[in-house]
Amino acid sequence: MKQRFGLATCFYPDSSPERWKTAADGGFSHGEIDTNNSLDTNAICQESQKVYDDLKAGGIQPTSLHLPFGTQWDISAVDETFRTKILEELKTLIRWSGERQIPIVILHPSFEPIADEERPARMEAAVDSIQKLGAFAKEQGVQVAVENLPRTCLGNCGEEMLVLTGNGAYAGICFDVNHLLQETHRDFVAKTGPYLITTHLSDYDRINERHWLPGDGCIDWQELRQLLEGCGYSGRYLFELRENASPSLGRPFTPAELLERFQQIFC
Repeated sequence: MKQRFGLATCFYPDSSPERWKTAADGGFSHGEIDTNNSLDTNAICQESQKVYDDLKAGGIQPTSLHLPFGTQWDISAVDETFRTKILEELKTLIRWSGERQIPIVILHPSFEPIADEERPARMEAAVDSIQKLGAFAKEQGVQVAVENLPRTCLGNCGEEMLVLTGNGAYAGICFDVNHLLQETHRDFVAKTGPYLITTHLSDYDRINERHWLPGDGCIDWQELRQLLEGCGYSGRYLFELRENASPSLGRPFTPAELLERFQQIFC
């Protein structure tokens, strides 16, 4: 199987065409635009446009936008007035993506912490939000990918991801392999495999998310390859980590070094 490799723009926070050319020269063809959660919607669009232009100039095709997340963007908010405002702002960003033929937007189903007694109401609100955003995105030629999350966030296990996405009817799934703290990769893929449309790849210690260079943590990458191939995954292999996220190297690494390491342990 020919793999399509992508890189989230958090890898190079100081975006420039020259930096993304190093990624293209290193074997990457896809890019995911990360957004600044502290900005308002108009500013996010302006900043994302610059990054979009830099990616294209560097030879990388922008194929996803990571929607902002945090308390002010929490689609599981139970305050209906507040949540409606959030959805309208996110629709603006989804429309922006559709106008640029960016086919995927990544969506966090909640922020945290979430107490056990809050969880049912928060899940209900998040499902309603995902249904609405998924339907709107489809009209724009865009697909929503709900990301599995760690700790007390919604979507911290396969069962919740199935509920949140309506078994793939409302949205697809972005599989962040360093977010699983409650179940194994095998168990997660066994439940969600048919609905995986993209990935966030990095390594971790299974204690918390770390976004480390693959091979620096505990993930069995050979097993993960077998699991993804076994469920028929045909999407991008997109990495979400920073250029200095390697405890073993203790220094920044290049996109070419990232891909070389990954191919050694995965392919």
